[in-house]
Amino acid sequence: MIGRKPDLVCIGAQKAATSWLYRVCQAREDIWVPPFKELHFFDHKFCPENRKWARTNLVQGVEKAARRHLKNKAKPDAEYLAYLDRLVQQPAFNGTWYKHVFSRAPARQICLDVTPEYCTLPEDGVDFVAKFLREARFIYIIRDPVDRAASQLRMNLTRRKITPKTEKAWMRHATDPVIAHRGDYATYVPRWDARFDDLRLLYLPFGQIAAEPQAVMRRIEAFAGLDRADPWGLDRKFHTTDALDVPEAVIAHFETAFAPQRAFLRDRFGAGFMDALSAAA
Repeated sequence: MIGRKPDLVCIGAQKAATSWLYRVCQAREDIWVPPFKELHFFDHKFCPENRKWARTNLVQGVEKAARRHLKNKAKPDAEYLAYLDRLVQQPAFNGTWYKHVFSRAPARQICLDVTPEYCTLPEDGVDFVAKFLREARFIYIIRDPVDRAASQLRMNLTRRKITPKTEKAWMRHATDPVIAHRGDYATYVPRWDARFDDLRLLYLPFGQIAAEPQAVMRRIEAFAGLDRADPWGLDRKFHTTDALDVPEAVIAHFETAFAPQRAFLRDRFGAGFMDALSAAA
């Protein structure tokens, strides 16, 4: 099999419907997605703190893909299982490995990588992306900074099986630096703007995905040069973590902390885009 590079890359943001994008594109006949979401190729290279967990994420993704295959196939595909096994062999996260990820994609399909951490790459990381993926196009889904922070807080607590009992405990988790880091649009958007014009970088407002999923898909198709299709899952939500009620005091903290991010987004994208950032209740 010949290695390939992706034609389309979703770079973020975390908790901004990237799982929706992965799943609906997986259901299309003209897009090939890897057997698991989030490859972490670029952030493994340029975000040293991510290396602590990127391999664990890789191994878990491969194991889940293998289990799904064995469960759904009466006769296992030895070639596919060998492909999965190669993904976890060292060295991983180099250019050869990345191209191997997409090696099973038919020529008629474009390849998609959905890894939200890519938006957080430093300057030299985005430079590397621009040189390594000279023809690829990029999608950046923007969610309201306060809503995104609250959703990430819920996810973090749910993953750790923690339910804070006091406002002080809530605030301790709400001020985790990673929450601000993942939603620092004022830093990240200019980095990507400096390397890619609107022919190669598409910004999508998060709220429009819930309100008008077909319209969002039309924009993606036009951007990526795809024919019209309405795949399974357009109107579904994936990986929601909204069951945990975030206290008003924490939301107030986020409102203050992320006011500069909202101001940046309004200046960069305009009022209409801002109005479309939040999903309707």
